[in-house]
Amino acid sequence: MKKLLPYAIILTFLISFMFVDNTSANTEGTPVIQSVAKDTTVYVEPSVESTVIGQIVKGSYVTATPVSEEWTRIKTQQLEGYVEKAALVSLKSEKYVVTKKDGTTLFTYPSPSAQKAGQIYENSIIFVYGSAPGGWSFIQYGHQTGYVATNSLKKPVATKKRVNATNGAVLRLTASPSGEVLGTLANKTVVQQYTVLAGWAYVEADEQKGYVKASELANIQITDNKVYNKGVPVAKGEKKRVALTFDDGPDAKVTPQVLAILKKYDAKATFFMVGQNVSKNSAVVKQIYEAGHEIGNHTWDHAKLTALSTANVKQEVDRTNNAIYAAIGQYPTVFRPPYGATNDKVRSVMTMPSILWSIDTLDWKHRNAEKILTYVKASAKDGSIILMHDIHQTTANGLENVILYLQKQGYEFVTVSEILQ
Repeated sequence: MKKLLPYAIILTFLISFMFVDNTSANTEGTPVIQSVAKDTTVYVEPSVESTVIGQIVKGSYVTATPVSEEWTRIKTQQLEGYVEKAALVSLKSEKYVVTKKDGTTLFTYPSPSAQKAGQIYENSIIFVYGSAPGGWSFIQYGHQTGYVATNSLKKPVATKKRVNATNGAVLRLTASPSGEVLGTLANKTVVQQYTVLAGWAYVEADEQKGYVKASELANIQITDNKVYNKGVPVAKGEKKRVALTFDDGPDAKVTPQVLAILKKYDAKATFFMVGQNVSKNSAVVKQIYEAGHEIGNHTWDHAKLTALSTANVKQEVDRTNNAIYAAIGQYPTVFRPPYGATNDKVRSVMTMPSILWSIDTLDWKHRNAEKILTYVKASAKDGSIILMHDIHQTTANGLENVILYLQKQGYEFVTVSEILQ
């Protein structure tokens, strides 16, 4: 028994050491952004008896890491030390997208004369924790924090996508191949995409969020050959939806104008493209895709498919599918037959739904910007699919009024695939 005593003492010491070490490790929490509730003193150590290194005024934002029930370690651009936990207030963040061309500057203080902390690119997703007088927002991007001009930000609109990568999509903290790895999204995971930045898409899936390669995402495709002329009404209490659709483009002049208006109002749309126009305007096709809009097939040269053989129908569809894939690396998700002309022969070729419309604005016929709104006002309801054409200048001229009217009526703008679900 005496021989075992030294070993028992050593074992007791090791267990005690492990317990103390684990307890110490678990006292520190995860860093979060918090607000200072009152002017407070910052100490070198978590004790009022330690050296004072500065003061933080009420309303300041800090990166805070709890270290005990009474103390929190804080960090700002100029200070790093300990404050009493009661001096801080927890915050919730909201997603925003940087919309300013050439991005927005990150400052250490809410002033254009403050020290610059970095530059955040256009289309980056950032998290806003609060505001400061003079039109400033306190934000976080990756591990960076600071102030940006509030007018450079807008709330983003989500688009449903699906991971299309055999080994899954690597999720990163920032839009960069060197960004910190947060995990992997399994193949076929359904995500909400909020923006695309230099080939990187910001996505969320349950608790996981971050940037993945945009090329590893695909539009959610309804794999049937049915014909639809309206969307599914939403459940009671939810926001009404309409699908804006544009045929016959893309057009080098008009389509970018349409995209700019859609971006201004955070509206999503579906573009049914003619294959030969895709080949001429591949850069515009890419711009449409990277803005989060849906891309549909509208045949190669706008042929009336019911007058063609089955083989020729297939050629019209396949040739356009391939042109779209060449432009963006993804196949279209929906199809619209020119003139709405379809039958059993045409549908036998389809592997995606054929989309007609519930509101024809006749913009191709009257070429009058004001009349487009007249037709929308007369027939708009929850689930409407609205037909327009992004090849007419008058359509671009009238689009903003259509969007403003529908927004005031409480509508949300979604893609065709979204309105069918």
